[in-house]
Amino acid sequence: MDINVIYQKSSECMSEIPDKSIDLIVTSPPYNIDIKYGNKTVKGKAVESKSKKYEDNLSEDEYRNLLRKVFNECKRVLKDDGSIWINIKNRYNKGSIITPFWLEEFFKDMYLKNLIIWNFDWGGSTNKRFAPRYEFVYWYTKSNDNYRFNLDDVKIPALNYRPDRYKSQMKNPSDVWKIPMVSGNFIERTGHPAQYPERLIERIVLAGTDKGDIVLDPFMGSGTSAVVAKKLGRNYLGYEIVPEYIEMANTRLNNIGDTSDD
Repeated sequence: MDINVIYQKSSECMSEIPDKSIDLIVTSPPYNIDIKYGNKTVKGKAVESKSKKYEDNLSEDEYRNLLRKVFNECKRVLKDDGSIWINIKNRYNKGSIITPFWLEEFFKDMYLKNLIIWNFDWGGSTNKRFAPRYEFVYWYTKSNDNYRFNLDDVKIPALNYRPDRYKSQMKNPSDVWKIPMVSGNFIERTGHPAQYPERLIERIVLAGTDKGDIVLDPFMGSGTSAVVAKKLGRNYLGYEIVPEYIEMANTRLNNIGDTSDD
């Protein structure tokens, strides 16, 4: 099996990857909210192109069938002690919220260890309901008790540390993660219109893998999962159907340099 490759094809069939060969899978599927990403809009009309555009306007059945196929492949290639992390959010359609809890139907044969709330400070605005400022991260494991969780590698400083009560000033980050979204002034910012932050993926990769492990992203986008994996001394694999995004990801990866001695 080749490693450190991003394939230009759909991840509905990952024939390049043998069964039970991947340590961790982390991804953010397309939103499917019928928006031409990459356009600057004013009052709902596209007025300027900001970046490479793509559309995600599948029917709901097509969308869910796509994800079912991809996640079935993910489960096939995942090791028995591996885990799957999925970033997904609520969708707003015809005046009503569509929650992503239907995703749980795809993982009845796995164990949901956390439903993490990713909280951020800015995003879309509205005057007809409260502005959304969070997304979900599902964490599934194949095994109920035999899985990787390197808590010491992701602990954070405790603000209310009391040496008379606690052995360490470091604590569990909890299941609410306050991590900023990627904004225009971020060094890691690319032309991808829906880029998630390296900090979000870094915590997941550190918690769920060791150096030399393989991290897979079936919806690679601009390459954040691969970039974080490489920076942390892990290997990566990915799938992406847009050539411009693969070029974007490979440029980011080439700029990292050698991490073998880190």
